[in-house]
Amino acid sequence: MKRRKDRAWQQAIGCLPPARAAQLAALEGQQAVEELRLRAGRPPAVRIATGERPLPLAAVTAEELRDVLSRAARYSVHSYADSLRNGFLTLEGGHRLGVCGTVAQQDGQVIGVRQLSSVDLRVARQIGTVADTIAPWIGTGAPRSVLLLSPPGHGKTTLLREWVRLVSEQGHTVAVADERSEIAALVDGVPQFDVGRCTDVLEGCTKQQAALMLLKTMSPALLAFDEITSPADVEAIELCAHCGTAVIATAHAAGIDDLRRRPLYRALCEAHVFDAAVVIDKRDGQRTYRLERWEEGLCSS
Repeated sequence: MKRRKDRAWQQAIGCLPPARAAQLAALEGQQAVEELRLRAGRPPAVRIATGERPLPLAAVTAEELRDVLSRAARYSVHSYADSLRNGFLTLEGGHRLGVCGTVAQQDGQVIGVRQLSSVDLRVARQIGTVADTIAPWIGTGAPRSVLLLSPPGHGKTTLLREWVRLVSEQGHTVAVADERSEIAALVDGVPQFDVGRCTDVLEGCTKQQAALMLLKTMSPALLAFDEITSPADVEAIELCAHCGTAVIATAHAAGIDDLRRRPLYRALCEAHVFDAAVVIDKRDGQRTYRLERWEEGLCSS
């Protein structure tokens, strides 16, 4: 029986050395793979919704890791220096290669990673099935501010992307602050994901910088951020709220109660920026979505 090939998987493994890519091209169940982990001295492993599992293949070598990075960077690693300072680079199709090893520093600042010890190839897929769930929550009126919550690896970015696409397709102007090139994943200026016909994307700068630029130049009805992880990110969201622009963003939390307990998000809760939260749960590999406090105001006491 012929094994089913997944387009996203086949595209993602294109950055691997030919021999390794050939091994993985026929991987069984490839359509369910979320990440490929290559660690020096160990066999490759894949992560699916239920966890990570090793593959019965030869161990990865340090030379192979260097080759992967070189191929992913199109044999011009220095061209991706800014991205690699943050430990990753974005591939065509929106896939992302994270790198680990020995950090190189200059004047106390990270300038790159050398002597690679592992890489994580995250396979990017546009999952449209979630649209049926969230479309009633979005409605047809003006965009509202929403916070998307879940632990890491539960699909916040995928949900964010679909929310942006649906709002944009209604004719509302949406701006995306794509700091890590994960939401739209521009390649030669073209989004590798469908983010809607009325969406503008700014990537490669901090959320705070992007918010200032987008608010001044693109007049968005909705501004999208991924992964609020610093006080500066919180300030960027508050800036949008003060300007009357709706915001959609993601944060690492298991729910609103968990969000309240995290010091970083207390100011966000007190500012009452968001009208609602969507919480993503995952059990037995299946994701579910629930809407919390649409009318009451997020984090109200």
